[in-house]
Amino acid sequence: MHVGTQQWTTTDEDLEFLARHGVKAKNENFVTFDREVGWDVKELIEKKEKCAKFGVDMEMVAIPIASLNCHGGQVPNYMLGNREEGDKEIELVCNMIRQAAEAGIPAIKYYLCAMENQRTPSDPPGRGNSSYSTWDLEKADDSQRYDEPVTAQMNWERITYYLERVVPVAEECKVRMACHPCDPWLPPGFRGVDRVMGGPEGFRKFITICESDYHGLNLCLGCMAEATNDSPNEVPAIIREFGSQNKIFLCHFRNIIGGPNKFQEVWPDEGVMSMYQNMQALHEVGYAHMVVPDHGPGHGEAGAHRQAWAYQWGYIKAMMQAVQEGARQAAA
Repeated sequence: MHVGTQQWTTTDEDLEFLARHGVKAKNENFVTFDREVGWDVKELIEKKEKCAKFGVDMEMVAIPIASLNCHGGQVPNYMLGNREEGDKEIELVCNMIRQAAEAGIPAIKYYLCAMENQRTPSDPPGRGNSSYSTWDLEKADDSQRYDEPVTAQMNWERITYYLERVVPVAEECKVRMACHPCDPWLPPGFRGVDRVMGGPEGFRKFITICESDYHGLNLCLGCMAEATNDSPNEVPAIIREFGSQNKIFLCHFRNIIGGPNKFQEVWPDEGVMSMYQNMQALHEVGYAHMVVPDHGPGHGEAGAHRQAWAYQWGYIKAMMQAVQEGARQAAA
C-alpha cells in the first residue's frame, strides 16, 4: 500500500507539491468531460505521462457522476429510474472504462446513490478554530426528496441493472471499479429514500452482485465509522472482511467524532478510532493500493487546504512506517 491523493491537479505546482510530500500516486478528478463521448484518451495519456515525470502514478480516474444527468442535478438518471436516459448514461460509463483502459489507467472510482450527500452546518468549531464537515440528523432538512418514495427494493434493482452492464466491460478491460459508500448512513426512509449503500451491510450485498475481480470498493473508513455503533472495533473488522476478499481498491483514511446520525469529520489523530489499528488491518490483509485523505478540516488561515492535506499525508506515511516496522520486528 502507498499514500495517495484524490485531489490536486496536474499543474507543475501541484505535482511538485505532491512530490515534495512523498505522494507517489493519485486519482485524477480534473479531466475534460463530454456527455456524448466521455473522456479524451489523448488527454488522459498526457496527464498520466506528466504525472510520471514528477514520480507520481496516475493510477485512478474518477467518473464525474454529478455531471452525467443531461437534465441537471447531481443524481444520474440510472439511479432515478429513468431507463431511457439512464441507458445512455450507462453506455457512456462503459465507454469511459474503455477509454481509461486505452490510456493505461487501471482503476476508476465512482458511487451509486439515489440522493446527494447530506450535511449540516459545522458546529461547534474544532481545535484551532477548525471547521469540520458535520452531520446532525436532528438539525437536518427532512423534507421529501422526490415526489414518490424510493424504496430499498427500487434502489437495489437500479444498482443491479447498472452493475450487470458495467462490470462485464470492466472485466473485459481489466479496470478495477471502486465504489464509494453513500455519505452518510441514514435511517431508512429519511427524506423518502431508503439509502442502501451507506454502510457495511450494503457493501456486503453489493459485492455479491456480478462477482468479479474488477468489482470492488472505495472503502471510506469515515463512512464506515458513521454507520457503526462501535467503530473502534467494527471498522478494523470491516477492513479485514473486505480486504481478505481483495475487494478494497481504494481506502479513504478518515476519522470522526460521534457516530450514526451525529458526527464530525476531524483530524485523524483526534477521532474515535485508532487509525493505527486501521492501518494494521490494511497491512494484515495485504492491501496494495492507495491510502488517501478524501478531504480534510478547514480553517480561516491562508493556505488552509494545503496545510490539511500535507498534515494528513504525513500522518498516513508515519502510520504506514510504524505498522511495517512493527511487522518486521515481530517477524525477526
